[in-house]
Amino acid sequence: MQCTEQKGISRRAFLKGLGALALTALPACRRAQQYAIEPEGCPEWQLPGEATCFATAMPWAGGALPMLAVCHNGLPTMLQPNPAYEGIRRGLPAFAQAALLDLFSPARAKEPTFNSKPYPAAGLAGAFRAWGTALREGRRVGFLFPAGYSAVRMAQVRELRQYPGVSCYAYDPIAEPRSTTFPELDTLIDRTLRPAVQYPTGFGTLATLLTELPQLEQLFIFTPADAAGLHPEVAAALRDTQAETIRFCALAPDLTAQLSRYTVPLSHFLEEWGADADATGNLCLRQPVTMPLRPAMSEAEALHCLLRGTELPLVKRPDISTDKEWLLQVHPDAEQTLRRGFAENAAPSPTEQPRTSSTASIVHYLHPFYVDGRFAHNAWLRETWLPLTGYVGAAEAFLPGYGATCAVEVNATQLPACHVPQLAHTCLPLSPQTTGATSVLRHQQEVAPRRMVKESPPARTAPAPRHKDAAAPQWALVIDTALCDGCSACTLACRAENNIPTVGAAELANHRDLQWLRIDHYRDAAQQSRYVPVMCRQCENAPCEAVCPVHATVHTDEGLNTMVYPRCWGTRYCSAACPYEARTFNYRDYSRQEQAATARPANPQVTVRTRGIMEKCTYCVQRINAARRKGNATPQTACQQACPRGAIRLVDLRHEAPAEVLTSFDAPHTRPRTLYL
Repeated sequence: MQCTEQKGISRRAFLKGLGALALTALPACRRAQQYAIEPEGCPEWQLPGEATCFATAMPWAGGALPMLAVCHNGLPTMLQPNPAYEGIRRGLPAFAQAALLDLFSPARAKEPTFNSKPYPAAGLAGAFRAWGTALREGRRVGFLFPAGYSAVRMAQVRELRQYPGVSCYAYDPIAEPRSTTFPELDTLIDRTLRPAVQYPTGFGTLATLLTELPQLEQLFIFTPADAAGLHPEVAAALRDTQAETIRFCALAPDLTAQLSRYTVPLSHFLEEWGADADATGNLCLRQPVTMPLRPAMSEAEALHCLLRGTELPLVKRPDISTDKEWLLQVHPDAEQTLRRGFAENAAPSPTEQPRTSSTASIVHYLHPFYVDGRFAHNAWLRETWLPLTGYVGAAEAFLPGYGATCAVEVNATQLPACHVPQLAHTCLPLSPQTTGATSVLRHQQEVAPRRMVKESPPARTAPAPRHKDAAAPQWALVIDTALCDGCSACTLACRAENNIPTVGAAELANHRDLQWLRIDHYRDAAQQSRYVPVMCRQCENAPCEAVCPVHATVHTDEGLNTMVYPRCWGTRYCSAACPYEARTFNYRDYSRQEQAATARPANPQVTVRTRGIMEKCTYCVQRINAARRKGNATPQTACQQACPRGAIRLVDLRHEAPAEVLTSFDAPHTRPRTLYL
């Protein structure tokens, strides 16, 4: 200490300097989080491994999706439902959680292009100045926006419409009227993607754009949907037009981008400020939790450059982007509102689109995960089994994938009532191959269903066990099968929370996926579907514990069947003994492969498993431990938090035990803690 004082440096100053040095070593995302607003009711610590949550929202044509971006060490690691929004709508759909992966995706657009060749940012800045001049001179300029309602967009459009040559259009297949297909499929799509709705924006339709395109001199395309890939007539119009077409795309160029003269990288919604309407008239705000990880700009920044003639953010990015200025203009109380994430009754309500009856033999579907193909590249979604069909992979029977809608022939006379399409070879994974204006289906690789639809076993019920006198909590997971609709939001939440890696198509074909939670599909005597989430049952008399030669799987005093990963030798005896098929095995170092491919940071509160390790559901024991440290009574598992219907609950059997539970799915003498209602 004496030597330190002689040099004029105290221990406090030295440690403070180390902290400042650590902050400068963090990536650019830390700079964005200096301006982000933490929500109310979320205690945070800035210690290594502890999470920081920020309220934000995902823009969506069916209504914005409020959420919390959970960040560790300055980077977002998972997306969770906003608890303040639960009174309006619960949970978070699978595709919204998986959208986090797109932030780190290597498929993101890396640079602007001109005629499909790299184009320098300085050249693009000159083009923007020319386009802004043309706008002010009254030239015919068109803007194709996403469907949905954005308060920032509407404020900018009001300024754009001061110029006589401006025309605005909106398009998204999610907002288009949907054909009636099979009741189960219709219900699943509506619950997952939200019903088709229209907002009062006054924008023209895609058909109007096709009519007016020959008169336009410039066309700016911001829609996330690949309009040219989904509509051959749009592709033909873009090929023939004399207008300068500028496509803003977040990922590698789709067909619309390939047919456009310019492409500009579009930022991810976690890199932007904005304000979008949900489906009930609330205004959901979003804020960046990271600076753009690639050279990219938002829709609001692009329109600002056209209107104000400012420097492109691709050339020089300010600390606070211009889209925040527009947000504060349309919602001056934005910083206070972001503590909750949304403002009630501050946006117009949409009008729901009626379903249309279709008697055609060819029906176009929206996929519950891949939507219109925009998420077909997403590795998390591509390795999520769709319970309705029991298939996984790049495409399925009713998949519009890879940028083109695959038409599927359905012979309704051969299908029993309330049954999903059984379409012979078209149930195999397919990918469309665009040839001219025709989508041709070609086989990729045959992947048999992992779990076929099964008849429900006879209903047997029994009272749940009680543990009133136990000293420690006795955890159990209660699942109401009458509420589960097979949306798979729980599966995605489990993957993100517990660092479950993807394995790739080849390993998936060998049934080596690592998901800890699956959803089995049953039909009862009335041919009605029942979905049963299956994870480790946390048996009180666990067969896996008896056969493990190294005591890697042990029982705790809280009733959990836990894994001690450093002990595991990978003998797989436990997997052979498990009657519920609830354990998975790392055949390869999948975590390292995924990290190399995406650079997505892992959740530091959960061990990253390596090759040769058995793994399984732990009831999110890290959350249980965190709740104990923070003094919370009952924690929530990741699957419980994400479930939009409240079908999953973690309970303490000392205080709550269901009066009657199904034992139809229980193996004899195992006494599982996962209970089905």
